Amino acid sequence: MPPVRVVVVDNDAGALELLELDLRLEGHDVVATAMDGPDGIEACRRTRPDVLVVDYRMPPGVDGVEVARAVLRDGSAGSVVVYSNYDDPKVVARAEALGAVWLSKGDLAKLRQAVIDHGRSPGGA
Repeated sequence: MPPVRVVVVDNDAGALELLELDLRLEGHDVVATAMDGPDGIEACRRTRPDVLVVDYRMPPGVDGVEVARAVLRDGSAGSVVVYSNYDDPKVVARAEALGAVWLSKGDLAKLRQAVIDHGRSPGGA
């Protein structure tokens, strides 16, 4: 199977580097990275990834749910995984209502599986 095309967005440079490295080592094609929401949206519009992996909290700009809304609405990403330490059930519900997957940071095995599951089927899941 061809590699899953991924865009990764996180305002924490260390987390961004770790995610990019891990996904590349898993054989995925990380086509772009960004450190804020607007740049992440633009990266998706430019590269049309299978999956966007995005952090939720990226102050001071738009959050990961708004990034998910933008790229899912215009079809510039096939699916979205919000990968965050933030754990507010209302925010999680908002993301899931858009069709995004919410995962807690720290479990790279679950992230790897989500990228495979949502990157290899049309429109995500």
